[in-house]
Amino acid sequence: MEKYVKIGIAVVVVAAVAIVGGILYTGGTKGEKSVESQELNLDGNKKKVDIPVDFDEFKAVNEDVYAYIEIPGTKVSYPILQSVDGSVDYLNITMEKTEGLPGSIYTENINSRDFREINTIIYGHDMNDGTMFGSLHNYDDEAFFREHSEIDIYLPDEAIKYNIYAAVVFDDRYLPLSYNFDTLEGRAQFITDIKAFGQGPAHFNDEFTPTEKDSMITLSTCIGDQPSNRWLIIGVRDEEE
Repeated sequence: MEKYVKIGIAVVVVAAVAIVGGILYTGGTKGEKSVESQELNLDGNKKKVDIPVDFDEFKAVNEDVYAYIEIPGTKVSYPILQSVDGSVDYLNITMEKTEGLPGSIYTENINSRDFREINTIIYGHDMNDGTMFGSLHNYDDEAFFREHSEIDIYLPDEAIKYNIYAAVVFDDRYLPLSYNFDTLEGRAQFITDIKAFGQGPAHFNDEFTPTEKDSMITLSTCIGDQPSNRWLIIGVRDEEE
């Protein structure tokens, strides 16, 4: 899908036409995204940030789209949804609001939408064709884990970079109830537990070990032949960005 915006400027008899590319999104494929430079006031300083996502286009389809995730080197390039009142379970509801696979990439309303919490958990299906969160299993391979260490999250007014700290097998416990992620102690216990789980693959990059000031994201998906386990990719926010 391409979206054309024509801007006419009449000065004497002069006209200019600009074409802005839109986003193509089909469930399970990587979309083409338009690049828009926005002036942001971050910490009192103006900073120009490229937001390569047309959020208006997505919100015209579903108002619950609030962020976008992209992981270079994988097929992960999708909008993130959240049902504000918790009435929609996007695990098996697509962005177009149809029921069934592949569902959506989503967070629950137990997390805020600003990605400033100690740990924001993002869910997606492990699709056999590698779409949705299926290609996260590329991180089974340690060489791939070392070479592809970045996750990008876009909000309408902010671009956030995460450095990948861990890629691990863990059990299928419901993380928000198992750990108090409102506290640093809860997150510390989570990190201790994933290190002690003892089932591979389990890769860690100590360079990105979270500190007390760092917020995290945890991407969670299934493991086809291990229905009682989950595959987790954990990213630590890069505050230098």
